[in-house]
Amino acid sequence: MMREKRKSWIAVSSAIGASVVISHGAVATTSPHTSLAPATLLTAPGPMMEGEGEGAVSVDLTTNDSAFLAQLGLIRGHLWVGMKLYEQGHLEMAKTHMKHPGDELYAGLVSAFEARDLPGFAKPLSDLADSVNNDADKAVVMENYAALKDAIAANEPLASMTAAEVLKSIASMLLTSADEYAIGIKQNQVVNVHEFQDAYGFQQIALSRLDALSEAQQAGAEEAIAETRKVIQGLDELWPTTTPEGELEGDASLIYGAASRIEMEANGI
Repeated sequence: MMREKRKSWIAVSSAIGASVVISHGAVATTSPHTSLAPATLLTAPGPMMEGEGEGAVSVDLTTNDSAFLAQLGLIRGHLWVGMKLYEQGHLEMAKTHMKHPGDELYAGLVSAFEARDLPGFAKPLSDLADSVNNDADKAVVMENYAALKDAIAANEPLASMTAAEVLKSIASMLLTSADEYAIGIKQNQVVNVHEFQDAYGFQQIALSRLDALSEAQQAGAEEAIAETRKVIQGLDELWPTTTPEGELEGDASLIYGAASRIEMEANGI
């Protein structure tokens, strides 16, 4: 499956004339469901790489802020779409997106937290998951979600990053979103709604990253940020609903292309 995804990525990059160099491990080629060594990701050196692990390089989440921020963004994305479903009344679906500290995605970040002398957010993560899974009162769930978002923010290096680094992190998130979308929608048929939903959460958190940039970070990068916002918002039509069934016209290559475009914008700052 990863070979098919990589071929799609190559085709999209070629089609838009991209000559993208994925520098400093900014664009991750693994999905959150891939087995990872602690605090590492495998990344491709560029879009022309084909196949899983062929010529891949290791990215150290203990030192690579773009990759680290992207992984935190994936956790945010899972939770965002879970809470969206919760608020829409799709409680059983919402529960499937809740995370615990023992889950692979969070566990793979523990070394990165320790290296940065960060507290992590294991307890608030558990608190939210437990309150949703145990059908707690809505006020409790919403309070736990607000506390968790604050706890995640306290661990994010966003404020100390450049706009280019943040855009590369966004590109990484969209690449994972594309991978998940490709699993969820095949030949215009909904085959895995959970992965479709995850892809939506990742896209939405990628967009929200732009709103978190300070004026100092935006200085000199206004055009790249504006273009990135336009590119991400242009993907909205891929998710007409959070709970599709049957037929849905959707193409993951559009998300791969968006990731490539944003990487190019980052490299041009």
